[in-house]
Amino acid sequence: MIKLREFRYIIYQLSRPFSYLRIKHEDKWIYDWFLPLLLTAATITIIYLYIPLSKVGGNSGLIDRLAGFVSNLPGFFIAALAAVATFNKHDIDQLMANPPRIEILHHGNPLMVEMTRRRFLCVLFSYLTAISIFLVISANFGLLIEAPDNYHVYLSWSSISVFMFFLWQMITATILGLYYLGERLHTPQ
Repeated sequence: MIKLREFRYIIYQLSRPFSYLRIKHEDKWIYDWFLPLLLTAATITIIYLYIPLSKVGGNSGLIDRLAGFVSNLPGFFIAALAAVATFNKHDIDQLMANPPRIEILHHGNPLMVEMTRRRFLCVLFSYLTAISIFLVISANFGLLIEAPDNYHVYLSWSSISVFMFFLWQMITATILGLYYLGERLHTPQ
């Protein structure tokens, strides 16, 4: 029988790819919540005004096409994670300027640590891998669900909104990761 402490540790391990959302930093809410929400609102408005709902869902619809694109991303994110994890450069293991912090379990006890560039990028690419996998799975299930007629429109719009929010969150975080890989990783502290 699994003890409660062991079960909590298992949950901790399985939820770690999502720990990116728990990073503490004063500006991080802009990347994680504000920009994706703003971009989702703009996207939903454009879809509502210019694209018939029948071309958004279903086979070959917008969501199906986006899910097809996203389904190619986990491999790239895993490759980026492996590259960052094994990158042989001393600067990557130094603390970031104005370092974000994250809580980890250390010998079973919670510990708040300041992040190095390597830890930040590893947590980021772990999150991007997980969210891309979940986006593809949820989109494929969502395209198969048939709701009763009186709930169909509401379920469709709410599902589209949630999908677009996490898609924009993934895109924003990917751009942030590309910025760190392309510029900050090679800039002295």
